[in-house]
Parts: sequence; C-alpha cells; structure tokens
Amino acid sequence: MPVTIAALEDQHARALALNDDRAAAECAYALAIRHRDAGNTETARQFARQALEIAHRLPSQTLSDVASDRQAVGDVPLPELFHDGVVAARLADLLTEAGDPDAR
Repeated sequence: MPVTIAALEDQHARALALNDDRAAAECAYALAIRHRDAGNTETARQFARQALEIAHRLPSQTLSDVASDRQAVGDVPLPELFHDGVVAARLADLLTEAGDPDAR
C-alpha cells in the first residue's frame, strides 16, 4: 500500500520532534520529490530547502556517515550516499529559483 503524502508529513514531524536529523532530512527529501511529482512546486521547494539545511548538519566525514540505512522513504528511493552534496544535486531544480542559477 503506497505511503500518502500526509503520512510522510507525519513521519517527518515525528523525526523533527525527536531531533532525529537523519530521518528528518530523509523525509524532507522524500517530501520534496513527492510534492514536486504532485505539482505542488512551492511546497516541494520548502521541503527541498529543509532537506538541504538538515543534511548539511549531518556528519559526513566517513563513508559510514553518509551511507543510507534505508532504501526508500515514503515510496521515494534514497540515494546510496545521503549527504548535502547529493541532496543539492538531486533537488537542484527545486533549490534554484527560475532564471537565477545562483539562488539557493
């Protein structure tokens, strides 16, 4: 049974409440993609910015720091290596304002 966007938003809120930055970043990443796919561009942009902001705070010194423990969140496949550089690259269309490639 597919995970609804509302259920994924609940999962994201729980991760934030528990200060689980890894889960919150992964959920925000998934929500950015799900909202983009649903045509909710502004909401997708908000979650993309949040995913990048949280991912930037995550440890990334070693391969084990960035290796994904989960294959997918909310029916969205996660990158094998989850860090701010990958998040920025995968969500670049949402992190860049139209006509301004430097806006992030």
